[in-house]
Amino acid sequence: MNPNYPENLFDEATLKNVIACAVLMSSIDGEIHDTEWQVIQSFADTYWKDGYIDFELFQEEVTHEIDRVFKDEETFQERLDQFIETLTNNLSSNQKNIVLTLVGDVMAADGIMTLEESKLFSKLMNTLGIRIS
Repeated sequence: MNPNYPENLFDEATLKNVIACAVLMSSIDGEIHDTEWQVIQSFADTYWKDGYIDFELFQEEVTHEIDRVFKDEETFQERLDQFIETLTNNLSSNQKNIVLTLVGDVMAADGIMTLEESKLFSKLMNTLGIRIS
């Protein structure tokens, strides 16, 4: 766990959205690599609380939703933008930093940064209001 971020930084809905961003990053290149999932699982192990829904059930739900977003190529970009906006809406500054750190760790986990991952990371940064100067 990162000592700069307390364990109670997320309520259940917000934590689900943060993890969904990480799963989105992992699957943007067409597959979820084991090393990427290990990063996500480690993050979830830190923040997921016993009172939340079963994590495996949530994992199935979020991967199904992301598959649905990717399925229709015609509306993919619009749906992706809406999905990211929904996931990142109302995050605190600390939570935004965690999202970027987590998705960056996921992106780097397999040792390969694809063009799709790079574009998604840039889109997340823009959506979160973070600019590179």
